[in-house]
Amino acid sequence: MIYPIMSTSFDSNCYIIKSKKAALIDSGIDPTKILKKINELDTGIDFLINTHCHYDHIAGDLRIKEETNAKICVHKIDAEVMEGNNKEETLSDLFGCKFSGIKIDLRLIDGQIIDLGKIKLEVIHTPGHTRGSICLYEPESKSLFSGDTIFSDGIGRTDLPGGNDADLKKSLERLLNLYRSSGVEEIYPGHGPIGNGDDIEKIYHAYF
Repeated sequence: MIYPIMSTSFDSNCYIIKSKKAALIDSGIDPTKILKKINELDTGIDFLINTHCHYDHIAGDLRIKEETNAKICVHKIDAEVMEGNNKEETLSDLFGCKFSGIKIDLRLIDGQIIDLGKIKLEVIHTPGHTRGSICLYEPESKSLFSGDTIFSDGIGRTDLPGGNDADLKKSLERLLNLYRSSGVEEIYPGHGPIGNGDDIEKIYHAYF
C-alpha cells in the first residue's frame, strides 16, 4: 500500500510504502507530521529512502531515524554530499537552516532492488536535478516515485549546485523508455500533485 503525505509551501511530498517491511520516501522538513502518520498506520519504518540530497527532502531524516531506527538510504553520490556536510549542494544555507551532515546507512546504486516483501522498489539513477538523484519504480503497480526529476507538470531545476541540463535530458529519456517498455501508471513526485505515465511523454516533448 502507498500512503502519500502531500506537501505545502516549500516542503516535499513524502510517501509511506507498506508491505512486509515499510519504507518512507523522503522525510521533508516537518518530521512531526510524518511521525504522526506513521503512528496512525501503526507501522515501523525499515528504510528511509531519500530521492536526493536537498534539504527540503532530508531535514527530517535524523528525527525519524531516532524514532523508528530506519536505515537512511540515498544514492552513493548524494551520500557523499550528505555525509560531507556540503551546505552548497544540500541547499541548507538557502533554506536558512543549520546542517551538520547525516550518516548514511545504505548507499544505493542504479538497478539495486529494495525488497519490502511483495513490493519491490527498483533504484533508477536519474542525475540532473542533483548528481545523485534517483527515481524508484514499483513494477507490480507500475508506480514511479520521481523525486524532483519530473513532476506532473514539469521537470526539476538544473540551475542549482549539482544540477546539469544534459544529465536531466538523459534521465528523462530513460524514464520515457521505461514508460514505453514497462509502463508507468502513476507518478508520485517530490512536489505537486500525483501524475500519470502519460505526463512523461508530454513533459519530455514540451521541454526537449
